[in-house]
Formats: sequence, C-alpha cells, structure tokens
Amino acid sequence: MALLGATPAFAADVLPLSAAQKKNLGIDTVVAGTQAASPALSYAARVTLPPDSVRVVAAAGAGLVTQLHVQAGDTVKRGAPLVTLSMPGLADAQNALTQARLRSQLSASNAARDEQLFSEGLIAESRLRATRSEAQSARAALTAAQVALSLMGTGKVAGSAITLTAPIAGVVTESPAEPGQRVDAGLALVKVADLSRLALEIPLSTAQARQVAVGQSVTVADSGASGRVTALLPQLSASQSVLARASLRDPQGLLRPGQSVQVAIAGVQSAETAVVPAAALVWKVNVPYVFVETPQGFVPTQVRLVRQNASDAEVTGLAGGSRVAAKGVAALKAQWLGE
Repeated sequence: MALLGATPAFAADVLPLSAAQKKNLGIDTVVAGTQAASPALSYAARVTLPPDSVRVVAAAGAGLVTQLHVQAGDTVKRGAPLVTLSMPGLADAQNALTQARLRSQLSASNAARDEQLFSEGLIAESRLRATRSEAQSARAALTAAQVALSLMGTGKVAGSAITLTAPIAGVVTESPAEPGQRVDAGLALVKVADLSRLALEIPLSTAQARQVAVGQSVTVADSGASGRVTALLPQLSASQSVLARASLRDPQGLLRPGQSVQVAIAGVQSAETAVVPAAALVWKVNVPYVFVETPQGFVPTQVRLVRQNASDAEVTGLAGGSRVAAKGVAALKAQWLGE
C-alpha cells in the first residue's frame, strides 16, 4: 500500500504521514519507556524438584510389604517410619553378624594374650603369627557380615522384619507399594521430597536464550518466591526451545512441583535502555529498526536488541521519550522498503 506524498521508500529517511493517513492505516504510537537498569521481562515457567531434594526408599532385597506407615501427601521427619517389610534372609544375616562379632572378639582376645606370652618368651613366634592371622581373618569376616546386613536395608530391624525410615525430612510425594505386595530388590517403595528446595524450568526461544545469562535474578509473579538462573541447557528440546534452569526460594510455601507460573528475569545493570512493544520492531537484513514519530513523519531508526519476550523488547539506541509506532508497522515497513 503506497502512502500519499511519500518519497521513494529506498531513499526515504522520513516517511511523512497525515493524521488521516495514520488513522486509515491503523497506526498507533506509544512512548518508549527508558530506564538505567534492564527491566524484568516475563516468561512462562514450571516449578520442579531439583534432583538433590528427592530421596527414594527402595527394597534392599526380596520381601513382603506388611505395613505402610505413610501415604502421598504426608509430612515426615527424618527417621520417621515409612514401610515395614518381612524379609526371610534378614534373620539369617543378623545371626551371621552376631556369630562374626563373637569370633572377632574371641580372636582379638587370643591375639592380645599371645602378644603378652610372646613378650615373656613363653610361646614361639610361629604361634603368635598364627594367632594374629586368625584375628585378621575374624575382623574381615565381621566386616563382610556387617556389609551383608546393611545391604538388606537401613532401618529398624526386629527379627525378620525391617522398618525403612525417612532419610530426610520432607513430604511423601509417591507411595506406590501396598500391604501384602511382594517386592524385589531395588523396587521403589516411597519417595520423599524436601519441598523447601524447589527449582524452575523456563523454556525460551533461541533468541530469548541469548538474552538470558547464568546469575540473573528471577521472581515469581503473585508470590514472594525468587531465585537465580543456574544453567541454560546446551541442547534444544523437542519443541525447539532452550531450557533455562533456576534455583527457587519459596518462603511462603505457595508453590508446588509441576505448577505453571509466570516469572520475571531481571536484566543486568547496563547502559540506558528503552522498552518498546515487541510488535514495534521491524527487521531489515537481520538488523532491528523502529519507526520513530517526528513532526515531519516517521523515521526508521536502527536499534540494538538487548532482550525480548512475547510482548516487550528492550533496546538501546533510542532517545528517551521517543514515540514509536506500535500498530500499523507493516504498512510503514512496506512504504520504507518499497514493497
């Protein structure tokens, strides 16, 4: 669409436009917001649990679930009972440990006695070496028995039953086991999470990712939660986005894992920047411009894009208080480029 009275677009430094023409083309303008610090731009995000805040309690051997002490949603303290298992091999492992401990104590006593006898010249050195060897063998057997019992699981043992306990204080997020269920070694029985330690996953476009850096502060809308960007994953997701991860402190306890939230990522202190609607940007050979309104008309003005989200763009190279075209930009671009 040609603009009446305009000079050829390829030579135009100013695109003159009457009030009637602006109205007919649907051109609206806004004043660019100027500030000395980069603004906080808004992005969609998801609350997650960082891996180090989750513990899984699993069966250490084959057994039978005899009692569940918790269910999903329960708050537990460290050491609280979670699930009781009947494990036939547990009593045998305990008995083996007791026997190994007694043998180790006896052999240690014999070794101490023979050391004294040898020092007094009452026994041969060969007997002392044999006693020392027996004591070393007994200590090794005790260590092996302790390891064997520990592999049966950590918790409160009573006969052939073991009650697995919470390794951390937190909230039970999963409890898939049921009383009467037979389980094998390694089967997850209860998952406990420390909800005071949360994280954020923020999907960004590749352009947005170039405007975010590790260490930038993050705040969550409608809450007192905040954190900092900790990483930007090097690979793209299936949706062709770059995933940014951020730490999260939630002093009010309002957030939950899996919750969708809006977050604001603050920019760094920099030279004075301006904020314009993202729709105000036009591109010429990969260089961003905005149309600045002057008394003579609209002037295509080159800017440098600092950051951008779906609604706003932060730029430099724009004078404070400039009024830029926010709607009808396509018509101005067509006239400017002669399209």
